[in-house]
Amino acid sequence: MSKTKRAQLSSINFQRTYLLSEAYESIKERAIQVLYKYRGYPDLITFNDLEGSVTFSTERLIPTASTNRPRVMLLFSNPHPHSVHQGMFLSPNTKGRENLFWSVMGDAGWLSITEGNCNPKQLADICFKAKYRGPFELIFYCYYAFPTDFPEDIRRIFGREHFSQFIEPESVDEFRNTIQETSVEAVVTFNKGIFNLVSKDQIERYVERLVEGELIQSQIKGIDRYVPIFLTFPTGWRYRRQYMQFRKASLDTIRTAICSGSNVPESKNT
Repeated sequence: MSKTKRAQLSSINFQRTYLLSEAYESIKERAIQVLYKYRGYPDLITFNDLEGSVTFSTERLIPTASTNRPRVMLLFSNPHPHSVHQGMFLSPNTKGRENLFWSVMGDAGWLSITEGNCNPKQLADICFKAKYRGPFELIFYCYYAFPTDFPEDIRRIFGREHFSQFIEPESVDEFRNTIQETSVEAVVTFNKGIFNLVSKDQIERYVERLVEGELIQSQIKGIDRYVPIFLTFPTGWRYRRQYMQFRKASLDTIRTAICSGSNVPESKNT
């Protein structure tokens, strides 16, 4: 059986504990193998042999200040260990290279920050207080809480049975509860697999559709109100010569669709 405990570390980072019971030893062995290169990161992942549990750090950003802008959830698969270590979503990689996400979001007018060259913690504070220009108040949310390089690693670490019996149901429930509790009006995801997990409609081929300018949209399933979900390019996608234009165009199309549904001017800023 798996149970969860939670402890807050900061406005974004918090710790979660899974009690693993008889699956503990095998999960511990696989996790050490998969996350070996992050072994020097304090508090990222800790095993308790006496309790048979794993405690790990994760991330979520829900602004506290209300700016009277529609709330839009940016939905990611799961935290990256290096970003958790730095204290903010989509932080520079281990080589110090900035994630394309921030420049694309700025160019598309979703998240314009006047301060230049912010470090991860400064960026976290700006987003937490929603002190950016743009039409929306943005929630940063990971569908799965456990930090790995790739979402597929979670199933690999915990095993198919434990993943399907405990991690998947918990993720579904927490996601739907967050949608309801935070008054989210729309969701934008950057991952096709996550889109297919939470939306009423399933998709296969999508990159070419986005390149061609199509709006890929469905609605969140399993909740008692209509919340649209949109799919855009992955945060690291750069596989066409004009990739920045394609990514910006996709976000432009999504912004127009959300604003028209929310009766919000596209240029609304704070």
